[in-house]
Amino acid sequence: MQRRYLALWFPYLASERLRRRGSAGQDERPFVLVEKDRGALRLADCDKRAIALGLTRGLTLADARARIPELTVVEADPAADRRLIEWLAALCDRFTPLVALDPPHGLVLDITGCAHLFGGEAALRQRLGRSMDWLGLTVFASIAGTPQAARALSRFGRCAISLPGEDEQRTLPLPVLALEASSETVIALSRAGLKTLGDLAGRPSHT
Repeated sequence: MQRRYLALWFPYLASERLRRRGSAGQDERPFVLVEKDRGALRLADCDKRAIALGLTRGLTLADARARIPELTVVEADPAADRRLIEWLAALCDRFTPLVALDPPHGLVLDITGCAHLFGGEAALRQRLGRSMDWLGLTVFASIAGTPQAARALSRFGRCAISLPGEDEQRTLPLPVLALEASSETVIALSRAGLKTLGDLAGRPSHT
């Protein structure tokens, strides 16, 4: 039997956790979570509004406030984020007993042999998506033949179902960011004209 995996990625887990609790306030102002890193307060997470306005994780709080003075700031709480993702993992065991944490802010479900119980892979994926939407959480979900392919598609390809035998075809168009290598490596590949995994795979090997 061919293995099948469903990867879930919650890109706004921390900010949506606070929205669910009401800790981020009820207004429409963008907000960020911060943590101390390299001697400065930096953005650990951003809500959708902050990202739409150009803020990114890793930016210093001083730079962020210079761009958006009305920004709401909350201290990051990685332990609370982990408790939430563990709770979500427990919820997912109704679909399969094989659920693994996939940091940061992700889960991988081994759905081999059980998707038909929920009407097939597409129906299972949709059901999970509706469940997370009801909880107020944004999720990207992808299904593939390996955990690595499912993870890459959920985080960099967005919500694909890779049919058996299609993993290579589906992942080659992904950006080199999907390697999740260091920023220096990604920059070097980009400067060499290698923008996608397909570009990298097509590069002649040196023997």
